[in-house]
Amino acid sequence: MITIIAVQNKELKTLTMEEFRTAQAQLDFNEAQYWIDLEDPTEEEEQIVLRELFCFHKLAILDCQRERLNPERGDHPPKVEDYERYLFVIFNPIDPPIEQLDYIPLKKQKKPALYVEFPTRQINAFLGKNYLVTHHYEPSASISHVRELCGRNTHMLDRGPDYVFHLIVDELLDNYGPLTEYLDDMLEDLEANIFTDSQTVTLVSILNIKKGIMRLKRITHYQREILSRLSRGEFELISEREIFYYRNVYDHIVRTSDIIDNYRESISGLVELYMSVTSNKLNQVMKALTVLSSIFLPLTFIAGVYGMNFEFMPELHWKYGYLLVWIVMICVGAFQVWFFRKKGWLLDL
Repeated sequence: MITIIAVQNKELKTLTMEEFRTAQAQLDFNEAQYWIDLEDPTEEEEQIVLRELFCFHKLAILDCQRERLNPERGDHPPKVEDYERYLFVIFNPIDPPIEQLDYIPLKKQKKPALYVEFPTRQINAFLGKNYLVTHHYEPSASISHVRELCGRNTHMLDRGPDYVFHLIVDELLDNYGPLTEYLDDMLEDLEANIFTDSQTVTLVSILNIKKGIMRLKRITHYQREILSRLSRGEFELISEREIFYYRNVYDHIVRTSDIIDNYRESISGLVELYMSVTSNKLNQVMKALTVLSSIFLPLTFIAGVYGMNFEFMPELHWKYGYLLVWIVMICVGAFQVWFFRKKGWLLDL
């Protein structure tokens, strides 16, 4: 679907493809501002808009079509490229996390481990002197919202495509708010599970969240670099008046990037905490086994001595010899338990 919005002489119009062709052939084409949005376009629509009407570079068009041509490769990483008469920008908006439980075998049972995916999309933009072309295969609430704003406020699109693109990017970054809240709750739950149920499934969930956070860090790093370049006056197509707005958006993503860095440190701390709790439980088990071994060691010695097949041994033919050995063994065991408890070695068992 192609949506074309134009503003000329403070008048907002929605154009058809033929009307845009006609306007493009007019001498006053550069005096108006245009926004062409391609939402889930067909190959024919891409051919008409990207190749015929604007003659964009074929490499940029291939990057736009990557999601269609090579879906197994995933979204193209964010980037910005200067083609002199236009800028080509790729952003990766982040959708709400998707949770699913995968049952893994553990001690002859199947227990659920949490797997979380952080899906992204690809939004492409061609930013020219008096036009903005956006391209995306999936619906974008941010683009729809900005399009509605432009429909109600003519001056927004009249300020230029660089201003409209800043609005779109700002809307895209607002989606990080619910994501950071979700990660806060997720990390709190994982920390609580470490102390209540430090099983393998908990470690699997922690490592999966860590993988997702690393991916988010990589995406935000790329987009941070893009906004840094757009906000420091590197490109002529970004006017000095709009640079301040891009700086504001850049500050937004810097704060978000710092928060994700903190999450990465927190998840690394959770891995160390899991290892510490697991090691502590193992130490408790080893301590219990050591105490039991220490108690039975002298008893085994006594039983071993009186189990030897010698004819001449004390109390061997005595009527109460067997009872005496039992009394000695019980006394030795009781003395050891009392001694260990006095030393405080049995408090945690």
